[in-house]
Amino acid sequence: MKQHSPGFFIGLIVSLVLGFGIVAGVLLGLRASGGLGYEPDVYKAQQTAAGSATLAISTFPDSHVCHASAGEPQSDWVSYCPSTSYQVPANSLITVVISNYDGASTLINNDFREVRGTIGGVEMVNDKPMSAVDATNVAHTFTLQSVPDASYPIFVSVPLVAVPDDAPTPVTINGNSYPKPNIISFQFRTGPPGTYIWHCYDPCGEDRVPPFGFTGAMSTTGYMAGTMTVV
Repeated sequence: MKQHSPGFFIGLIVSLVLGFGIVAGVLLGLRASGGLGYEPDVYKAQQTAAGSATLAISTFPDSHVCHASAGEPQSDWVSYCPSTSYQVPANSLITVVISNYDGASTLINNDFREVRGTIGGVEMVNDKPMSAVDATNVAHTFTLQSVPDASYPIFVSVPLVAVPDDAPTPVTINGNSYPKPNIISFQFRTGPPGTYIWHCYDPCGEDRVPPFGFTGAMSTTGYMAGTMTVV
């Protein structure tokens, strides 16, 4: 039998502790919206036909529509709306429609400029099919992924085309002015019941220096991250 040094066992113990710490951090992060003026009510996809449903959501350059009571700085954070906790039916074709009102922040990882995991490998942007977006013209991503060892793995990643920074603001929602949104839609299929996580991988946090926009809204469930439950 091969003998291991004490350092081997110490390294193994440290690895296990770190592993449990990462899992705990993810679970705490998914519960981190409490106390921020936002309660993550489950937003259910609308059943459109047998075996299909539509999830209609929006992205905003601030949180004044869905998190107005959060106070600063949260009310100025970018956000998905009306919720980041979604429920969709199992074994169904899901159509996601996102109205994006936000401008661009350049991707750090160009892999996220490509559409992945959707039906046909495309997204529809204002009724135009696209399989990739210029990395400098992405407002956010909607990236849905399985938890480790999921029985039905899913990976769907869609870049949201930004509205120009100088676009006029003809749209008023709850007293707040926004530019005309880009309408992005895509489809994917669910399998059996399960829980998935989703996240934005475009650096749209409050900082534009290290850590490169991945703070604030980017690291807070209820703004740029959440869950999708298949039931």
